[in-house]
Amino acid sequence: MPKQQSKLQNQINWYLSLLVLFLFVTVPPILCALFYLSQVPEVMWERDESLTYDRIWLYRERRPLGIAYQAQRVTKEYSQIEVCVQSDLRFFLWGSSKEAEAATSSHRMVWVDNQWQSTGDTCR
Repeated sequence: MPKQQSKLQNQINWYLSLLVLFLFVTVPPILCALFYLSQVPEVMWERDESLTYDRIWLYRERRPLGIAYQAQRVTKEYSQIEVCVQSDLRFFLWGSSKEAEAATSSHRMVWVDNQWQSTGDTCR
């Protein structure tokens, strides 16, 4: 006669099945994305204009290796040809490093000769 499973064993089996299903659904896209990033220099998508964008790339310059993410947004408009942009840089590394900490900077950009150029000044 087959042995009946207890209620606890049924719950454990159900949760393990959910875990396996979750891993089956999430791990392949993550591995494919990492493989794609290893083949291209960066993935970048712009929003409304050329000053607002997001960018992801593999961080390979120094050890530890990892993924870098940069987001740039217009935070203030002084005029149609002068704006303030904020750039956020984050690192997701395979190990910890003091050299690759997150950074945020703001600087003024002006429209000169049909392109945006930094003035070198910080935003006020």
